[in-house]
Amino acid sequence: MAILARGRIVALAAVLSGLPHALASGDTAPEYQVKAAFLYNFLKFVEWPEDKGSSAWVLGIVGRDPFGNQLEETVRGKQVNGRPILVRHFARMAEVQACHIVFVPRAEFSPAAALSQPGVLLVGESPGFLDAGGAINFYLEANRVRFGIQAAHAPGLRISSQLLKLGSAH
Repeated sequence: MAILARGRIVALAAVLSGLPHALASGDTAPEYQVKAAFLYNFLKFVEWPEDKGSSAWVLGIVGRDPFGNQLEETVRGKQVNGRPILVRHFARMAEVQACHIVFVPRAEFSPAAALSQPGVLLVGESPGFLDAGGAINFYLEANRVRFGIQAAHAPGLRISSQLLKLGSAH
């Protein structure tokens, strides 16, 4: 188990170090390719309560999808703990159901919106997202994708200490 956990840390560290450098150089990794890789890897570092009635992991996107096909391409054919990964789209936050991770794009975020979703990892990319109840928020720093974590905003979930160490207090 320790070897498996160490391998996951190396995989996430590769995302943290490799893709953001490509983003900074402007070569091959657009911002949302990096974010898609992070979302995929977050599945490996969070423990959910009993699964949500599906044998698949479900990544939800609220509103207009900024990923294009990047998220679907990132997870296509992959599994985490023997379970496939599905991407679902929702017009509004109120429609979200049966998801493990929900991504709230910048254009869909309202600081006044209630973000609490027990058993769901809420991930965004907007200033104030963590203060409004989100658990993980992406931001750009020196042309690199980074993320901040507020573990207290993930009720019912256990975020690994390794992931907590990698996230900033931003």
